[in-house]
Amino acid sequence: MTQFPTPRGEFVGRSETPVPQSAEFYELAEWLRSQRRRSGLTYRRMAQLIEQNRIAEPGCSPVTLLRADRGTLLPRRQVVEAYAQVCGASLREARQQWGRAARRADPDRGGPGQVSALAPSGRRLEFVYHPAHLLQAMHRVRLAAGQPSLRELQKRARELGTTPLPRSTVADVLAGLRMPSEDLLVAYVRACGEQGSLIPHWRHAWARAQGAGLP
Repeated sequence: MTQFPTPRGEFVGRSETPVPQSAEFYELAEWLRSQRRRSGLTYRRMAQLIEQNRIAEPGCSPVTLLRADRGTLLPRRQVVEAYAQVCGASLREARQQWGRAARRADPDRGGPGQVSALAPSGRRLEFVYHPAHLLQAMHRVRLAAGQPSLRELQKRARELGTTPLPRSTVADVLAGLRMPSEDLLVAYVRACGEQGSLIPHWRHAWARAQGAGLP
């Protein structure tokens, strides 16, 4: 396990607001905070070490790390792994902690086939009629796949021989800034592990969402 030295005299930070026990991801947030307290690192120093040691892709800013242990939102798995690794915690335990939190966010989570037919609200793909519903379903299938990075999705698309998944384009789609093309959607869900039998459901959902988005 890689150990990262803590600069002597580094200011750890102001007293932080406790995580409410009612927070949806309370257990994960408390576990992350305990690792950071033990390491004595600030969020800023953690972000510096993550970047310097190339522990994760760019994106683990101090603000991202701070949000990861608030307990209100489920952080990306890569953020949890980087957070834990830089604090000297077990990467295996970090993945287990994230997995439990992800199952809490998505109680129906099982295999890709079980999850993919549902949007985050529980709406089945055949009842997706709006671009916002389709976007939610895209986020859900990525979550079920372990929240792979955009770089990883791009790599998987190349290996599968599907339509390319440019990271900038996918980022815009996932941010709700643009509708995906039908081919890009299919490439995306296949990169997330969707089986061939489910692809027609995604195509039909895309067609309905595309129709709803027309002026």
